[in-house]
Amino acid sequence: MSSPFFSLPGFSKGIAADFYSGAAETLAGTKTIGDADGQILKLDPNGSARDVLLPAEGNVDPAGRMYAIVNAADAAENLVVKDDSGTDTIATISQNEAALVYNVGTSGGTESSWVLICLLQIALS
Repeated sequence: MSSPFFSLPGFSKGIAADFYSGAAETLAGTKTIGDADGQILKLDPNGSARDVLLPAEGNVDPAGRMYAIVNAADAAENLVVKDDSGTDTIATISQNEAALVYNVGTSGGTESSWVLICLLQIALS
């Protein structure tokens, strides 16, 4: 039986690429997500709120792109997920939360925007 979640465009690209490293990345400033990043990102804001910039909509594969972003903070520190310009906030991820964001890519030359699919409360071990 196939899952509609795993059939979403852009999800299979993450499985074929560096899907998840398993280790938290400790941030010292703004994190700009690039093609070398996995699609599951475990980020530690490291003592301060940090911006996380998503890839430019025009650079998203026409098949779409999805990211799961986990806040691995050890205190009350937020990750503020924004578009590539840094002006539009997509989600604010508090300690012990994760967000799933998605972009459907381009269709007929029209770029789509990043959208928040869900914000989840989590328990990290």
